[in-house]
Amino acid sequence: MNKCIFQLWEESQRDGIILSDGCSVHLNENERDTYIKIIYSQRDSEVPDSYDRVVGLGVETFISDILFEKLQKEKTIRLNEIEKNNLISMEEILFKPNT
Repeated sequence: MNKCIFQLWEESQRDGIILSDGCSVHLNENERDTYIKIIYSQRDSEVPDSYDRVVGLGVETFISDILFEKLQKEKTIRLNEIEKNNLISMEEILFKPNT
């Protein structure tokens, strides 16, 4: 397993509904911060009807070798809610290393 940074996201809608919106996985904190800045910088001054936002801070996480190879190429991987849950269920994403 390979160490990375896991960041939860949610979708905020104008009518007050907040939905889980998957996660992003990053090589390190700097890549996480850069990704968030890019996402937030693409917004104009008007609040849209719905938008993504981070939930809390990034969490140190461990991912499989296959997922890590992809992460090394892309620096950041964005996963929707179903993908995130499936990878956690299949133990491709772990919050504690196997010991």
